[in-house]
Amino acid sequence: MTVLGCALLGLIALALAWFAIEKSRRRTHPVTGGIDRSISLPHSAEVELYSNAFSHCSRKTRLVLAELGIETKHHAVDLIETGWYQTISADYLKVNPSGLVPTLVHQGHPVFESDDILAYAQNIARAGALRLVPGDPKKLAEMNDWLDFCAISSGDAMEGMESRAGACIPGLTMPLFVTAIQHIPLRNILVGFLFHFDKKRPALFTASKLLGLRFMMERSPARAIMHQSRDHMRAHLVRLNAALDQDGRDWILGGDYTLADITLASVLLRLDETGWLEWFEQTETIEHVSGYYSRLKARSAWTQAITAHAHPIVEQAKSELREAVFQDPALGEMIYGRIGSASVVSKGSP
Repeated sequence: MTVLGCALLGLIALALAWFAIEKSRRRTHPVTGGIDRSISLPHSAEVELYSNAFSHCSRKTRLVLAELGIETKHHAVDLIETGWYQTISADYLKVNPSGLVPTLVHQGHPVFESDDILAYAQNIARAGALRLVPGDPKKLAEMNDWLDFCAISSGDAMEGMESRAGACIPGLTMPLFVTAIQHIPLRNILVGFLFHFDKKRPALFTASKLLGLRFMMERSPARAIMHQSRDHMRAHLVRLNAALDQDGRDWILGGDYTLADITLASVLLRLDETGWLEWFEQTETIEHVSGYYSRLKARSAWTQAITAHAHPIVEQAKSELREAVFQDPALGEMIYGRIGSASVVSKGSP
């Protein structure tokens, strides 16, 4: 064998050894919701939160902590749409072996699963903090129904669109996601083929990066998913509007602001930043939803939990998506559908 051949074999062996070691460091496994006292993590504050700026579940967790006035040290964790696969890095998997965000760390112990974090945060809030969980059993049951309504499954995220607004979110986010992914280096996306537990995701991300928004939106499967999500979300917003119309409610359970309002806030924010909220406002009578969303955004916690954590890639993608749809009405029709799309893309456009 030649010297060059030996060198090449040596490099291949080194690469395979590196991959095997790195793969072992990045193994994921499911976790159980709630606090895990068997894990002790380095920490410098009593309460620390690992979250992503764009993540639906991260946002509602930050809102809860802000509403409860819990002093929190924040750790920004990237997903591929905000930069890279930090959630499957060896360092983050020490915090949360499932590779999901958010993760709350209380006194060095991780608390997993967003809905469990919401309930846990209420328990560690100072005396006199806002009560986000009603004491009345009927109100509690109603709140839990709304939490389920907003839930996104950690398995099939779009499962249950007929009954859950949360399950409609992934499909409706697609145009903004494809726009954002243009700002991510291809090499960061390709890492997913090596280490991400769901290889369909890096395949979709790579196609989005290489083919662009218009090509992806021209594909019938993508449009079918979006429009199915749109039609179910329309029904969900009509239901929400009717609920808010009862007794002129300020909040979804009446006079008390609860966890249900926080989870609904995250859903409405995603509809807002993707252009869908405007579409629904102009194709359905949902004035109570519009007023409700304005009240949610006016709370001081919104500034702390949402505005202060805005991500530059997401903000740029929002602007670019609106501009692309404004400049290309046919693209807007592909995304939103024929009815109402023209008014959506012109409203507030430059």
